[in-house]
Amino acid sequence: MRHLLGLCLLGSFAAGCSTLPPPPLAEDVPPAENETVSAPAQPLPAPPPAPLARTPPPAPVEPPPAPVIEAPVISKFSGLPFWNTHDPTPAFSAFVRGCETWSDAEDASYLNPNLPQYGTYGDWRLTCQSATVLQSVSPSPTDIRQFFEGWFKPVSFSTPAAGEGLLTGYYEPDVEVRLSPSAEFSEPILAKPADAAKLALPRAQVNAHTSRVIAYGRPIDVFFLQIQGSGRLRYSNGRVLRAAYAANNGRPYQSIGAVLIRRGELTRDTASKQSIADWMQRSGPAATRALMNENRRYIYFTEQSIQPNEGPQGAMRVPLTAMGAIAVDPRYHPYGTLMWLETKLPKRAGDYKGERTGLLVTAQDTGSAIKGPLRADLFFGSGDDAGARAGVQKHRVKWTIFLPSFIADPVSS
Repeated sequence: MRHLLGLCLLGSFAAGCSTLPPPPLAEDVPPAENETVSAPAQPLPAPPPAPLARTPPPAPVEPPPAPVIEAPVISKFSGLPFWNTHDPTPAFSAFVRGCETWSDAEDASYLNPNLPQYGTYGDWRLTCQSATVLQSVSPSPTDIRQFFEGWFKPVSFSTPAAGEGLLTGYYEPDVEVRLSPSAEFSEPILAKPADAAKLALPRAQVNAHTSRVIAYGRPIDVFFLQIQGSGRLRYSNGRVLRAAYAANNGRPYQSIGAVLIRRGELTRDTASKQSIADWMQRSGPAATRALMNENRRYIYFTEQSIQPNEGPQGAMRVPLTAMGAIAVDPRYHPYGTLMWLETKLPKRAGDYKGERTGLLVTAQDTGSAIKGPLRADLFFGSGDDAGARAGVQKHRVKWTIFLPSFIADPVSS
């Protein structure tokens, strides 16, 4: 689902940037010569909510390609900067939701066979049950901190080459849409094509007759909707639906921010969603279309109804919790596990400097730019404010893993 600068504009996402398996490539099938590019939108009349998962997604088959260093060197949680004043409620809520996907998992199965240090689903069962009971009584932040202190042990995490990594941010955008195309709302948001050849078309050959049109939006809004991987569609009649990731065309991702940097139009320090949007407005529709076509990857969506206070689903197949869930490289971190991140976070739009803090999160998503043991992308939530903060999030981060005590230190437990 993933962030505007470090993740997608210069790299790639959360879920448009999702690393769900792409379809097999087919030969390019250009549109017919007499084919028009407009068609009426046909959103589903009553789309279902996101499906609930009671089994975890498959663990990556490939082992971690780089070594890491893990050691339970922090004897007390009080040794973690900011821990005693942090509100762990978002991460706790996300953790409880993540436990739901482990409900029907085999107790003897490892969260990831290549990462036995994270234990089996059975090792986490009592921890999940205790968290679910606590959640039912509406715990305070102090109650939640005491829960983690009683059940978990901090484990330092680094690599032989680095003790810190990079934390970026992503969000779920609000996208104003229409049922019929116009000069302003000209870009179709498409459902997944049933035909494999159409599914594999590069962006430049996709139009409103490639598959069913869900809605029409402004070109830049639809482009960034695809980068983020999901969004809330706001129709003129007041209807609001979620556009959830359905598929991609299997083409390689190309950052348009990187294209503009390479051309000398932007610098690494100035590249952001807003600076790219400003460039598009100055350059006009033809140049904007040509720039977007540099990214051959195309994302298709499915409609979902929106449940109150629920974010889009991440790769773990649970709704993401704002400021409580991150995208990780699942080769190093199994979905559902917990991390304490020491970093800087922006307080408002334009706050590139950020404020140093600590943050408890759960691993519930991934993205094609999220590679390596110390790389993460924080889900900031939905809407413009979340997007403004996610767009300036790009700071160094120190990791500490929270493991159930008897996994992290079985001798003393």
